Amino acid sequence: MTNYMEATKYSIGVDLGGTDIKAGLVSSAGDVSCRVVVPTDVETGGPKVVATRIAEAVRQVLVKAETVDSPITTARESASDTEALEVGVGLGSPGLIIAETGVVHFSPNFPGWSDIPLVTYVNTELSKLHVRKPVADINKQYTPVLRGMDNDVNAMTLGELHHGAGVGYTNLVALTLGTGVGGGVVINGEVYHGSQNTAGELGHTVVEPNGRYCGCGNQGCLEAYAGAKNIVERVQEKIETGRNTILTTATKNSTALTPRTIAAAAQAGDKLAIEIFAETGRYIGIALTSIAHILNPQIAIIGGGVAEAGESLLFEPIRAELSKRAMDIPSQMKIVKAHLGNDAGIVGAAMLAF
Repeated sequence: MTNYMEATKYSIGVDLGGTDIKAGLVSSAGDVSCRVVVPTDVETGGPKVVATRIAEAVRQVLVKAETVDSPITTARESASDTEALEVGVGLGSPGLIIAETGVVHFSPNFPGWSDIPLVTYVNTELSKLHVRKPVADINKQYTPVLRGMDNDVNAMTLGELHHGAGVGYTNLVALTLGTGVGGGVVINGEVYHGSQNTAGELGHTVVEPNGRYCGCGNQGCLEAYAGAKNIVERVQEKIETGRNTILTTATKNSTALTPRTIAAAAQAGDKLAIEIFAETGRYIGIALTSIAHILNPQIAIIGGGVAEAGESLLFEPIRAELSKRAMDIPSQMKIVKAHLGNDAGIVGAAMLAF
């Protein structure tokens, strides 16, 4: 069997979410093509149904690759008539992932999942795929194989390490500011999983003892202040106390109040919105101070929707807090925005296959 990665330096990255599965063909240079999005369908069945949806996303990527002038087609056509072309696949999944065994121990996105051998399930479905050109020899086909799975934020971290803001660094941390706050840690060029695969839960660094309750059950976690949901809740709480803000109208429609609309209000000069982002940046800076003292990374990479608030609203308060609190050497840690955007999960997952 021809090794697909050696032949073409391409693999398929799959970013598994609770609503959608995103996948794409990724080169060893980090370029993404043949992107597809398919519904996860987690509500219609259990993990084996999700495995079929992952396999379907892979199939669609391969079909797309056949319709464009892609190096993948050249590699397959150069294979002998009797051999299949092995395609490496990598998967990023939310939750506590046992990477070395391919098991989802627990995932908040998938209620009821406990110690699910997802890699085995997916490879069973992938083995059923027969992707080829209709005019090609029947034996000249793709054989996709899921070669690696990790936590989705670890995958994003891996993508940024190899092809994003982390290029050139060997020790870094990454934060994703989305609905919650995820984290990843790289030590000596490798994603660090810890003794029991739970390393990198940076969103549960305590920044305010006896503070706001977090979804994990603790109080004062970074996620309780910097997660998108919690940022919105803090704005709503301030408005309920009578604070004057242009966001008052937005609170009447819960879907209209988001970190994006709050950032827009801040950029328009709204004092409450500016205050909320300054406070958010301060709490992130407090968390990064502890992380800098414990791990001494070269760089902290921050991504996710909340990070789109930008330099003046979010990153400057973060850097100011780190400078204020950290000792001189840890305070030299760089703080930058992630580079890969929505492709980070796909690129990072593909790196698991490489």
